[in-house]
Amino acid sequence: MAFRLKTGDYKTLESIAEYRIITTVQIAALLGRNRQSIWRRLRELEKHGLLRVTQRGFGRRRGRPEIVLSLSEYGVDVLKDKGVIGADVDYEAVIGDNIHCKDHQLMLNWFRIHLNHVEKVLPRLKIRFLSHSSPFLPRNMAKYLIITDFGSAEGSIDEVVRFTPDAVFSITDTLRGITVLFFLEVDCGTETIASPKRDMKDVRQKIVNYGAYFDSFGYKRYDGLWDCKLEGFRLLFLTNTLGRLASLCKLVEQMPPSDFIWLTEQSRIFSDGISAKIWVRGGKMESSSESILDSLHCRAPLP
Repeated sequence: MAFRLKTGDYKTLESIAEYRIITTVQIAALLGRNRQSIWRRLRELEKHGLLRVTQRGFGRRRGRPEIVLSLSEYGVDVLKDKGVIGADVDYEAVIGDNIHCKDHQLMLNWFRIHLNHVEKVLPRLKIRFLSHSSPFLPRNMAKYLIITDFGSAEGSIDEVVRFTPDAVFSITDTLRGITVLFFLEVDCGTETIASPKRDMKDVRQKIVNYGAYFDSFGYKRYDGLWDCKLEGFRLLFLTNTLGRLASLCKLVEQMPPSDFIWLTEQSRIFSDGISAKIWVRGGKMESSSESILDSLHCRAPLP
């Protein structure tokens, strides 16, 4: 019998395209499917040339290497034929080969999957998410991603700094009609925290960029994008170890005003969920942890 794609296969391929690379555990959690059953179908898609399957290190289950999926060029062509991906989109923008740090991308994936779960736990919330790595993210007239922004370099009004968050998302409480804006930075511990020469790419400079962006109301452009009225934003740092969290918190606390900066570590997300009181506000680790949902805080780990 000739192989035929099912309706659900197109959704699976589109999800893999959106996330660029994804593990079998992640896509099972994303689609709400049994891991064994979805793996059997994924193997069929690989067998017929739509997917690339690789292994990396060890996953969250000690002793088991993670299986990582991405689309093949043929898989991209299938989505282009269906009109899911634009015909002018380059293969490099969809397949996972040119992702520089796969750990970074997979940690971003986990954050997003946990965030999606919060929307299921609290249906009154509406979440809109823009990832820097998505091939579906539009670009502006200057060919920059629509989440790319500009600001002045520290101590200069003439030098322009360009920065692109790992993700931008909003959470709307549909009952109260209130929308909160978030910028997300995923930190794998590979970037310099604060270089003596004030490197434009170190973590300290990122905080300076966002601080200037906050003060200049540059974020107000998202009012029109999401038809809301924003009063500031929260900058989230998600890091991979408690030691790195402590280092980032020390930096943030030394750079007031930093009350808009919230930080956490990935194991806290897995144990309690993004909506729980797992976030360090303003870098003050001695204070009680808070929830980015404020009064709607709840424990919502993945099933």
